[in-house]
Amino acid sequence: MRTVAEKSADILPVPQFVDPVGFASLDQTIRAIRAQEALFFEGDPSTNLYEVVEGIFRSSRIYSDGRRQIVTFAFPGDLVGFAHGEYYRFDCYALTAGKVRPIPRHALLTAVKSRPALAEKLLAAAADQISSMHDLSMILCRKSALERVASFLCAFRDKTGAADCLRLPMTRSEIADYLGLTIETVSRNITKLRQRRIIELLEPSSIRILDLDRLRRIAQEDASIH
Repeated sequence: MRTVAEKSADILPVPQFVDPVGFASLDQTIRAIRAQEALFFEGDPSTNLYEVVEGIFRSSRIYSDGRRQIVTFAFPGDLVGFAHGEYYRFDCYALTAGKVRPIPRHALLTAVKSRPALAEKLLAAAADQISSMHDLSMILCRKSALERVASFLCAFRDKTGAADCLRLPMTRSEIADYLGLTIETVSRNITKLRQRRIIELLEPSSIRILDLDRLRRIAQEDASIH
């Protein structure tokens, strides 16, 4: 039976995308993914890593009581499915229409033996993922609800390279499940930031940052985000 990763969207020739991680030579195809389509499920054999070429993805786990924890959001240039063993440990869905470059694990292991520079890039990717998990741990364990929301907005701005207008592809429910909060608490603290004239709501999914320095001070009050 084919896995969801094998049944994913059409395989297309690679256009001239920037390849910041240097993996293009390992697989000369990219895969188009529709918004809300699964890239892989928890328990699928982890035969591939995926370099995000376009779009934003989320990795999450559903617990037996129905709760969902979102563990990461992946952006262009990020690797998805890197920190997994023989089987994927989380579900991965596209938040937006996007494209990924599959990187077969067997090809990667062969390549790093003869290409030290590629091994260095993998170590850098691993360090980045560990740092991201440390950041999430600090957010969940140390920060107040307002600080969590401020940290999320700052991190999203930094990761996407956006100016001061953020178009968020994730719902408030997804933000809540990432920050360990309820939807109501996320909405309440977004309202607090708006009332303090730190942000402006352009529409439900768009936020303009009016005072980045104040937003960063709130985000870093208890602990910094990398």
